[in-house]
Amino acid sequence: MKRAPVAGALVKEETLSVIEGIQGLPLVTGASTGIGAIYADRLARRGYDLLLVARDGARLAALAGKLERETGRSAEILRADLTHGAEVAELAHRIEADESLALLVNNAGMGLPGGLASADADDVARLVALNVVTPTLLARAAVRSLTRR
Repeated sequence: MKRAPVAGALVKEETLSVIEGIQGLPLVTGASTGIGAIYADRLARRGYDLLLVARDGARLAALAGKLERETGRSAEILRADLTHGAEVAELAHRIEADESLALLVNNAGMGLPGGLASADADDVARLVALNVVTPTLLARAAVRSLTRR
């Protein structure tokens, strides 16, 4: 039986080397667990303060506290369910208005338990919203913010 790779193994140090010299605030979506938490950890250990976004506020607060204790970097948290259009719009507005933003790690995402064939239409719509629409809107906001500078 083939085992899935551990999230930390998926975030290679070489991947993060492209941000050397970037100054400002990284924002990580889906930051409370998995690959998002690994990105947050590695960015904090590289000396970045962070803005962490996820829907699970308790996990997010625990991660922020851990990172602050272990690295001395600040980690602001923003609880948001990125399957809800209003919460995506609020985050996009914040991204576009925040002149300290330097990097967007668009990591939030989901799969369909049981696969596409057995999923109901509402679950498919949530998947498309989170995996396609949300990252596109957040990237658009980041590009607008970054190109104004």
